[in-house]
Amino acid sequence: MLHLLKIEWLKIKNYRVFWIFSVFYLVSIFIVTYIAWYIEKRTKTEIPESEMILGSSFSFPKVWHTVGWLSSWLLYFPGMIIIMLMVNEVNFKTHRQNIIDGWSRQQFIGVKIALVVIFAVLITFLNILTGLFFGSLSGSDFTLDGTSYIFYIFIQALAYLFFALMLAVLFRRSMLAIVIFFLYGLIFEWLIAALTTYQLKLAPLGYFLPLQASDVLIPIPFGEKVFYPDSPGTSALVIAVIAYITLYVFFARKKFLIDDL
Repeated sequence: MLHLLKIEWLKIKNYRVFWIFSVFYLVSIFIVTYIAWYIEKRTKTEIPESEMILGSSFSFPKVWHTVGWLSSWLLYFPGMIIIMLMVNEVNFKTHRQNIIDGWSRQQFIGVKIALVVIFAVLITFLNILTGLFFGSLSGSDFTLDGTSYIFYIFIQALAYLFFALMLAVLFRRSMLAIVIFFLYGLIFEWLIAALTTYQLKLAPLGYFLPLQASDVLIPIPFGEKVFYPDSPGTSALVIAVIAYITLYVFFARKKFLIDDL
């Protein structure tokens, strides 16, 4: 697998779009977190009473929750990278050439799955660095309390990226897969969740939608009870997210193995 990953790296290391989106994501995590930190700081300075509502969002241990929630909105960018990397294999026939050169289909899709896991690990690492920086900036003492959110960040990244990989394998068109990825995650799933929760009064079902399950694991840091008043237990959500990840991998792998090259 290590040898295959080295070949994969040779494919993407000169891909300009990969570096543009990667740097953009890296910078965005810090900038978005800094903006939120600055706004909270100014708000507390000008309106001292606001601290009762906002709390200490960037102090340990709350910072892990805050950074995880802020960065979750940016997961569409690494998702786009995964889609483009997979679809480019089809567009430029490099997947066919790899198999002609001796790769099996299982090895090819296995490398893509491993790449998603590596991306998720890097995303989690960036969140840890960001959390440590802003937690230290707040002047609070470091504590291991709240670090469970690091695990939630990791499985949320896996859920979004494997969902993106599945869409790329299913549709084989970058623009179509990206549009569906954005529309479903940012609009359709929220509408379905709102419909099941407020119209059909089936709140538990709304929390277990494919991407919503991982989103509820890292809810908005303040007003959680307002936005997710009847959210299920953490264990149930974790099980749901892992189940969805398994399904994404299964369908992506199955589709690639039976499709024409």
